[in-house]
Amino acid sequence: MKKSLGSFYALLVLCVAACQNNENPKLPTPPNGASPKFKITDFTAPEQCADCHPNHYNEWRSSMHAYAFVDPVFFAMHERGQKETNGRLDQFCTKCHSPIASLTGETPPFFNRNALTPISKQGVQCDVCHTITKINKIANADFELTPGNTKYGSLADPAPNDFHQSAFSAAFDRSEICGVCHEVRNDLGAPLEETFTEWTRAALAGMSFDCQDCHMPAYAGQAATGGPQRDKVHRHYFAGVDVPLVDFPDAQLQRQMAEELLKSAADLSLFAPETARAGDTLRVVATIANIRAGHNLPSGVTAERQMWLAVTARDQNGSVLYQSGQLDANGDLMDHHSALNPNADPDLTIFRQIMRDENGKEVLFFWQAKTVENNLIPLFGEKTANYHIKLPANLAGAITLEVALRFRTLPPYFLRELGLGELVAKVPVVDMARITKHIMIR
Repeated sequence: MKKSLGSFYALLVLCVAACQNNENPKLPTPPNGASPKFKITDFTAPEQCADCHPNHYNEWRSSMHAYAFVDPVFFAMHERGQKETNGRLDQFCTKCHSPIASLTGETPPFFNRNALTPISKQGVQCDVCHTITKINKIANADFELTPGNTKYGSLADPAPNDFHQSAFSAAFDRSEICGVCHEVRNDLGAPLEETFTEWTRAALAGMSFDCQDCHMPAYAGQAATGGPQRDKVHRHYFAGVDVPLVDFPDAQLQRQMAEELLKSAADLSLFAPETARAGDTLRVVATIANIRAGHNLPSGVTAERQMWLAVTARDQNGSVLYQSGQLDANGDLMDHHSALNPNADPDLTIFRQIMRDENGKEVLFFWQAKTVENNLIPLFGEKTANYHIKLPANLAGAITLEVALRFRTLPPYFLRELGLGELVAKVPVVDMARITKHIMIR
């Protein structure tokens, strides 16, 4: 099965290139053309949207889109990257994390975050998405905004109102409008985030849903106060796997939604015998299948993500016979990144992206990367891990075998390198799937 899947994806890669050369979804033509530079006063503050769209506003304000220009990890990386590149990064980070701040000139390479206007501090907000009128390229925030009295959305028959004009855009129900920021390459050509490309491959493989179906699920209700009842209105929580690490509105709700998404993403299966003999070597095979995610597992900025298998075997008294995928006292997995127990876990199975510089050396930060290597699970794909557990000769009773597929967005060593060690304890480790099996000793 794995061989056939590999051949299938090799064919899909050829198809993706052709697919991405097709026209972008049709967007409205900007009235009088979009200006290359804007003033803050050209944009509407999200609070002004709240009166008519209270549900959308309250959902958005707890979202990671609103958190994008609050996140201390973003600011620590941005400041370090600008220093290390002598400002060469320029708008690379801010044009996605706060497009309005970038387009209005508030974020030169070494900007003072405390001097930003309130609208710029609000990240990816209402007037970013709902004034997009052109996608130049599905990557690196290469889009155009047309701020003004017309707001664009997915309703084909928007109800008139006294505050703004409304216009339909088919792009708002398509993944391309998400891909414009969730497909990122650095200036050396290294693919840092390929979620849209991953989705494209999945779509070619027969998947029929878009980003919005999972990350902006629809419900029946009103799009605006006093508006008509509609069968399809989109949520604006933009739930994903990232969660707030500082005080933020409804942070616990975002954590709950992230956990639900993660627990629905993969299937874990386990092969192990029903019985084993003392003194023998027990063979255990764990298989992870990605059948629902819509993209690779993990996805996003996968050089920072960690998805791994945690395996523990215990005897009838609860004593540990074998472990892999456990954390050291610093919270790190025990691979070469562990300062306390480097390479102490030779059986560690981890799924992530590794960035390398021009000399092939692993690097931590995206501006240093020339190439990447991926150990990810594509949609409709699966990967297996084999474990060989030597059983003591005097073993009796039963073995309890526990296998968990775990995930976290940021590893402790990465946060400490950024000077954010205080956030390590705030990064949740989620069990995406878990299996427990009892094996009798004969």
